[in-house]
Amino acid sequence: MTTSSRPVSPADIQNELNRIWESLETTNVARACLFNLIFYTQKNHRTPYIQRIAQKVVEKFPSRVIFVTVDKAAKEDSLKTEVSIMSSSKGEFDVACDYIQIDTSGTSNERVPFVVLPHILADLPVYLVWAEDPSKDDPLCYQLEQFANRLIFDSEATDNLPRFASSILQHMEKSHCDIADLNWARIESWREMLSMAFYSDDNFSQIQKSKKITVTYNAQETAFFCHTKIQAMYLQAWLGGQLGWQFKSVRKEKDALLFTYQAGANPIEISLSSAQHAELPPGLILSVDIETADEQQFSFHRHHKLLHQITFQHSTRDQCNLPSHYIFTKAESGHSLVKEICHRGTSEHFLKVLNLVKNMDTLGLC
Repeated sequence: MTTSSRPVSPADIQNELNRIWESLETTNVARACLFNLIFYTQKNHRTPYIQRIAQKVVEKFPSRVIFVTVDKAAKEDSLKTEVSIMSSSKGEFDVACDYIQIDTSGTSNERVPFVVLPHILADLPVYLVWAEDPSKDDPLCYQLEQFANRLIFDSEATDNLPRFASSILQHMEKSHCDIADLNWARIESWREMLSMAFYSDDNFSQIQKSKKITVTYNAQETAFFCHTKIQAMYLQAWLGGQLGWQFKSVRKEKDALLFTYQAGANPIEISLSSAQHAELPPGLILSVDIETADEQQFSFHRHHKLLHQITFQHSTRDQCNLPSHYIFTKAESGHSLVKEICHRGTSEHFLKVLNLVKNMDTLGLC
């Protein structure tokens, strides 16, 4: 639930919020705030999607939301601010929080940090969700990230993943903030499952003998997602990095991307294969199939109707074991951002992946 937005001047934002909360004193709405959550996005077709993510996060973690939208196409300078209350609308007592909307264009963009800063609640963490491509120079990004404890990017916004990886590493170095990416969070369940599946010494020794790995993902695009390879890109880079393989090359072959790694004298090929499923989320990883040098097969396949269920099958030249199942946490819109808010620090695995990806050839990666 969100109350009606009320236009105010920047100087009157806090007074208007106080007035709204005074009007709700006799209701069952309780005010709460765990942290500051700043969103930045350009005004385009993805803006409503980012706003829905903000709502989903507030349902899990009430916070003060400052939502900045920049209209690059506007011909006139303007800066408009509105305030409202966001609530989860769950239970007998609603838990609600402040929502501050800042819409700007032209040279008025320079005023945004001065509007944002007075409304950051002191002594609470600040998370900045930068929903645009950080590799495209934007002075506002460098200004806003000075307020942040954690920078959360969205690699869906980029058309060049190696350039994106290089850029967010530079942002981390300059701002000294923790960094994260929504697409990295979306493959967390796969990373955890593969780690568990190959945790034993026997299975780990087998995956080190891999000669071919195929990662299949949903290439069906939507109005909000068109760079559907990115999650699969991250997963293959994570596998190569964690197993200590040396990246050699990438090439495009028909509808697949083929990555070549080297483990000692042994070459390993990781293939990203696309499938089209209009009813499934774009970019969703559907399966991982691993073939070893001694002809063992490890197959992980997602159930298309029960997306949180993964079937694992292990077979050798001599036998085929009974399948087993892994259960993922059910995902929903905004869940990846909730995951990244829960984590602390910057994932060392993510840093390793970024340093690997930034050096990859850009041919067909996004």
